[in-house]
Amino acid sequence: MRSSRRALLASLVLSTGLFISGCGFSPMYGSQGVSQGLADILVETGREQVDFHLQEALLDRMGARHASGPYTLRTESDVTRSPLGVGADAAVSRYAISLEVQYGLFRDGDTDPVMTGIVRSEASYNVPRSVYASVAAERDATERAAQLAAERIANQLVRALQDANSQ
Repeated sequence: MRSSRRALLASLVLSTGLFISGCGFSPMYGSQGVSQGLADILVETGREQVDFHLQEALLDRMGARHASGPYTLRTESDVTRSPLGVGADAAVSRYAISLEVQYGLFRDGDTDPVMTGIVRSEASYNVPRSVYASVAAERDATERAAQLAAERIANQLVRALQDANSQ
């Protein structure tokens, strides 16, 4: 009985693989994936700390540290900080960092973007009693929000590349 289950499972995996390969499936990641096109996109962000974190996360996520392609990704970030938790002493004990990033993908020499989009991300942090620890916690939350936004931007770019390649 155990061998028949294994045979059934093996045939299910094999038929799923054949079905996926027959429908034009192509992986997004890997050496032959669509995401390889992201490595040639230059990244330009603003001059604030969150922009630095966003640029670093985008360069890492896209593998674009040595990009020289015909496209440039330009971003504008807006960060807001809002209190979440208020203790019995009326002191804020937790904050949320909200990050909204508007981006455009531009072909070199063109003034109109090829693609635009907006992503939003959020990260929260506790406010410790130490001033230094509070600053470090806020910086960490800002970096996490930037990494999440970079992940979402890269995913949207990969989907757009995949749609462009399938047409």
